[in-house]
This record gives sequence, structure tokens and C-alpha cells, in this order.
Amino acid sequence: MSRTVIVILAAGGSRRLGQPKQLLAVSGEPMIRRVVRSAVESGVEQVVVVLGSRACDCVSAIKQCGADIVVNPFWESGLAGSIRIGVERAEAAGADAVLILLADQPCLTSKVIREFLDRAVARPDQVIAARYGDVVGPPIFFGLNWFPRLKALQGDEGARKLIREQQNGGIEIVDWAEGAIDIDLPEDLPRAALAQKIKRE
Repeated sequence: MSRTVIVILAAGGSRRLGQPKQLLAVSGEPMIRRVVRSAVESGVEQVVVVLGSRACDCVSAIKQCGADIVVNPFWESGLAGSIRIGVERAEAAGADAVLILLADQPCLTSKVIREFLDRAVARPDQVIAARYGDVVGPPIFFGLNWFPRLKALQGDEGARKLIREQQNGGIEIVDWAEGAIDIDLPEDLPRAALAQKIKRE
């Protein structure tokens, strides 16, 4: 039986936003806590959270969620390092698949996460990715055979690089329109107000 570990990438410095997006309130709780809570409530055995910038503040926000917290000391070198650390932590725990999530998608819920996990039961070696608008990206499910390529990413390369290499029918798509609501720039904050209306599951 497949053992999937969820890896949440939450190490970024939010330079374009000007404040730590992980700690922005969504439905009355820090966004990182909301995402971690949803991941834990999805029912997987282990959730790995990779922190970097403002790590202490983020730990305070999620320390009671039951997640496995790891800090990337070189988070400023780019996203690839956080992916590598998260996958290595999952590997050490005996994972044969990972579901990679981002900490800045405020509409992510345990129901959305379960859709990826449920689809992966029948196709554990298939890459499964979300599609929102013209973007194909996280959440993304990768089986064990993808671990070497995930760990070989460099600099600010994310898992989307691997997705682009598989666009000719090599991935399964989950349509999730709300995934387009993320927070990167100050002008994204009004859009995120939509997420304030999402009820806790």
C-alpha cells in the first residue's frame, strides 16, 4: 500500500508582498496554519512543513498542528532547496510518494487534498497536478520514481519545471479554479478576501 507524505513549502521571504504571507490571516487564522491543518485533517500519516524566512513565527503558528517541521537554512537560494529537504525528509520516513503543497493558496482545504490522494490510490506512479486558469501546478502528486528528479532541481526551479516536461499526456489533471487565488503581491490581497468566506471543514 502506498505511503504518501504531504510536503508543504513555506520557506519564502515574501519580498514582493512586503510582509510574511504565511502569517496573513485567512478565516481568522494564519494562512500557514490553515494549510497545515487542512493537510493533517486529510488523513495522511505524516505532514512535513519546510520553513525558512520567519521560521520562529511560523513554528509558533503551527506547533500544535501535529506536523513534522524542518527548517531550510538556505531558503534564500531558491525553492529547489526546500523541495529537496522536504522530499529527503519524506524518504527518510519511508514514503513512496509525496504530495507537494504551497502555503500561499488560501482556498486549499482537506477536501481538495483528499481528491489528489484518492486519485493516487489507483495510479500511484502517475503525476497528478492541479489546473487553475492557464496554470498547471501545486498541489502536485509525485510517486517514488520522481524523487531523484525532485531532489536534482536547482536554484529557484520548482516542481512546475518537471510538469512542463510532461505536458504531452504524462500527467493527470485536477481542475481546481480556486487555486488561482494566491498571494504574491499587495494587489493580490483583495482577491484573497474571497477566501475569508470559506468555512472551516
